[in-house]
Amino acid sequence: MAETTPAVITPRNANIEPSAGAPFEAVRVARDVLHTCRTAGLATLDPQSGYPYNTATNIAVEPDGTPFFFTARLALHARNIEADPRISLVLAPFNKGDALTLPRLTLVGKAVLMVDDEVPLAKARYIARYPKAKLYLSLPDTQLYRLNIEGVQINGGPARNASNITPSDLRTDLSGADGLEAEISRLNVIKGEASRLAVLAGRKSGAWKITSIDPDGIDLASVSDLARMWFDERVESVNQLAKVLTQSSK
Repeated sequence: MAETTPAVITPRNANIEPSAGAPFEAVRVARDVLHTCRTAGLATLDPQSGYPYNTATNIAVEPDGTPFFFTARLALHARNIEADPRISLVLAPFNKGDALTLPRLTLVGKAVLMVDDEVPLAKARYIARYPKAKLYLSLPDTQLYRLNIEGVQINGGPARNASNITPSDLRTDLSGADGLEAEISRLNVIKGEASRLAVLAGRKSGAWKITSIDPDGIDLASVSDLARMWFDERVESVNQLAKVLTQSSK
């Protein structure tokens, strides 16, 4: 008999009647939170006491939906991760009112140190979101970790809770879409284009920049906010992208 791997987030020992909760699109809400949150709570395990140690950090996202973050090698959480890579991230709009009425996403898994040949591109993606990061990413003890997600919990607000979504629900398949990211620099020099897309994503117009393009959508950043414009259908080619952007301007 095959062994069942225990869940990394242990289910609550209670029967929850699904009809008692308010319906919401759990996967879409979770992906929205992942792509548009600037700050995450990072919980690691202290190797001596065993207690959780929590800190706040910026969060960035690779085109396939994998979250990653910076830490200095001398930081306590870096020491903790080296001893035990099991971590948890909580993403929420921390600066936008009552946190318990807004969506928040908990991710559990193992932190993996990025290897040397991955770091330059990851740094560029991180700086695109957080321009001031140039100051600390140039430090000699800079480390970048990605989270290999093993468990997911999304709370959409009061009576909106879902634990049945999986790590794969947060992922974007990048196959066949190699040319999309090359369009970022071209689109960013078109006056007002990034701002137009941010407005379509529900944000106010302003000084926006496109930071990432993948088959499911476009990530944008301003000095103080992030936005995600979702495509109605999968986009793999530059021609498909051009068609979507043209149709969105009508």
